[in-house]
Amino acid sequence: MRCGWVVLACMLVSCGEPCRDAPQGDLGEPTPWEREFVAGTGLPASPAAEFLAAQDGLSLAYRDWTPADWDGTGPTVLLLHGSSAYGELYAALGEGMAAQGVLVRIVDLRGHGLSSCVAPSECGTRSPRVYEDDGVYWPGRPGDALDEFQHARDVATHLEDMRARWPEARLLLMGHSSGGGLVSRVIESGGMAGLDGAILLAPFNHPDQPQNELLSWDCGRGVGTAYAQVDLGALGDAMRGNVHRYVLDLVKNEEYRADLDTERYTATTMLGLSVLDADRFHAAFRGPTLWVAGQEDALLDVEGSRDEFERMPGGAAFVVVSETSHVGVTWSSGVAQVCAEFAKDPESIASGTIEP
Repeated sequence: MRCGWVVLACMLVSCGEPCRDAPQGDLGEPTPWEREFVAGTGLPASPAAEFLAAQDGLSLAYRDWTPADWDGTGPTVLLLHGSSAYGELYAALGEGMAAQGVLVRIVDLRGHGLSSCVAPSECGTRSPRVYEDDGVYWPGRPGDALDEFQHARDVATHLEDMRARWPEARLLLMGHSSGGGLVSRVIESGGMAGLDGAILLAPFNHPDQPQNELLSWDCGRGVGTAYAQVDLGALGDAMRGNVHRYVLDLVKNEEYRADLDTERYTATTMLGLSVLDADRFHAAFRGPTLWVAGQEDALLDVEGSRDEFERMPGGAAFVVVSETSHVGVTWSSGVAQVCAEFAKDPESIASGTIEP
């Protein structure tokens, strides 16, 4: 389905409903082991950021988690983070997979983390996000992109760089949440030629997928879920051509908030992190594909995800992580292990349930 939020808006707007405030975030409560993780050592430190020039000159930040004694022939994985996040929040996966011999490049997507400019002259800093809703675009504007294919072009730039650096290595594309949606868009558009596999961690592929109750508020002027909230007026303005209006607010629970979170998306970024055709994108996954779902995911239904996976011709394994939330799949050592083993040998992983 194209522009799923637009259809959703048409379904939910009701002038006669009572006015109410927008909800304030629901990524789900951390599970017991996740609370212990946060209270304990938490996320490991990340390597220093490096930068790669995008086609338009923006410096795209990334971090390479390189195994000890790396010789350039083992598996490599390009990992794309989810909505509002950035690469450092995935350090547990980077460290865990590198410890098992897999080189992992974790990026900051355009408009996120250090791949952003709070002003045209101030890029790659840890400055707070600034959201001037004037529709004026520049490369690296927080939560924005030139068009809905810009993030996919940036992914292609990273993949080309990794192939050039490690031509003998296996190369897989991996994404979490909306980063999984971007993986699906890339594969939907170009297939899996040049890739040795794909890994989808609780992927948000399209707006019809979530299990959250869909809501409307402010007398029908806002619509979505407690976590992802669309301003219908701004969306209508974007559809009329003002595509760099901020249309989506991302509201995280306090436990999941971080310093460099990107809290607002324009229409170009919102559309660019989901597939073009929700009914047909599955067919493009012809190479080995691993789908990982959190058993306690508050956003995505496990059985609905399994149904989508089973439509993928290359679907190799569907793995459920017990007692794990949508965010927790990125902290799990069990997930790091199964993803590393899949990167080495997709046939070594069978569908089933694993411990976090």
